[in-house]
Amino acid sequence: MNRKEIIEITKQKLKEKLNNADQKIINLAQIIEKVPNNINELYEQLRVITDQEYPTLDQSLTIKEYVLFYLLEEKNEKNIKNLNISEKNIKEIIKIKNSNVSIDLNKDIKEITLNLAKDILNLIETKEKMEFEIDKLLKENYVNAYHVATPKILCKMLEIAGSSKRLSRFPASTIQLLGSEKNFFKALKFNKNTPKYGVIFNHPLVISLPFKNKAKFSRTLAAKIAIAIKADITNNKIYEELDKTIKIKHSKLK
Repeated sequence: MNRKEIIEITKQKLKEKLNNADQKIINLAQIIEKVPNNINELYEQLRVITDQEYPTLDQSLTIKEYVLFYLLEEKNEKNIKNLNISEKNIKEIIKIKNSNVSIDLNKDIKEITLNLAKDILNLIETKEKMEFEIDKLLKENYVNAYHVATPKILCKMLEIAGSSKRLSRFPASTIQLLGSEKNFFKALKFNKNTPKYGVIFNHPLVISLPFKNKAKFSRTLAAKIAIAIKADITNNKIYEELDKTIKIKHSKLK
């Protein structure tokens, strides 16, 4: 095999890796983890200036609601209602807007704040698009684990494992502890109790249980996730059957 053939094979393998659903999911997830920090930092800077215009308004609205309101050309009641925010928040906006305690910004500063608000909104919408893409990829490729683990937990498990194939080889006991690696080794080092769960702790069904039953149900759930991801690798749809079993186990521990 000559040098040119080796390069072509390497290129092909690289393309296959980049087109792999696992890699797309992991790459997007790693970007998303960093985006909120950028959004929050920019928003803090925006609020330093715009608090002069709309004091305390940030206490009532989400970041997205705030920038959507701020970017309205005409801030009348009709346009505010078109933002699809709660009636309570609409009343609060109108109250603050009409309070006559705000200070108008000069033209140059206003232009800066509007551009900053646009940048924040763009970041938020980009994050939402990436989350949508991850959700779609997970559902298309891992329908069983998608339903059993939930999209967020499955995404984190894939990120930790590095690939679906590697995740499918993990025993249930390892899946149960994924995400707790630092605490696990710290507990071993200082001879303390090891953790009983990792990211699986954030599963809605685990959260809804009394503390004493969380670990027990986590074991059950981890076992079903292990089965689900194996079924996804072999293209077998069994999530409805798994869901029924999980709900029966869950109802007994409430």
